Amino acid sequence: MNAFTAKAVSVIWHPVFVNLLCLYLLFSFYPPLSFGVPQKLQLFYVGFIFIATSIIPLFLVLLMKAMGTISAITMEKQEDRKYPYLFTLSLYIFVFYNLSQSPITPSFLLQYIFACTGIVGAVFLINSFNKISIHLATMGALCGLIAALAFKGFADFRLMLALGILASGWVASARLTLQAHLPNQLYLGFLLGFIFMFFILNLNFKFA
Repeated sequence: MNAFTAKAVSVIWHPVFVNLLCLYLLFSFYPPLSFGVPQKLQLFYVGFIFIATSIIPLFLVLLMKAMGTISAITMEKQEDRKYPYLFTLSLYIFVFYNLSQSPITPSFLLQYIFACTGIVGAVFLINSFNKISIHLATMGALCGLIAALAFKGFADFRLMLALGILASGWVASARLTLQAHLPNQLYLGFLLGFIFMFFILNLNFKFA
């Protein structure tokens, strides 16, 4: 893979876009959400979560780059990631807390947000001593979500899961080509994202 392709892959499968893809899958393939929640409320949930946890952090990174707080918007340096990760974690906690206060918020949606919060929190802590890959943590979360939906038996997700794993390998190859991470940082990121998402979505407890 050449550098241009690697950069394109890293942008296309950026955590911001993968987050949106996860929300789409959640509301499209989980019947209690896709059929049990009115469409306007679905759009509210997706918009609120995506803006708070993806768009606002993205603007923060751009602002920090403009102010010279970080060296590049790609945050290749380990120290550049500290405050954006902490801010994103705070926003996930904010979203989880606010949605958990509503009795109509589906429990499965809260479990998803809780899993995302755990992933970002773990990435933030690990980043203190090892530059774990947020790209692969997000891809792991995507595959964990698909696996969790498959485990619940609503449909056959084997092809979708296979494509998710292939895409994860593609992203990992791109990050290696760009020398953004070491192999162990990619493996750790994927496993962390997958494990958090899969197991939390399969826990039998209710937040609301």
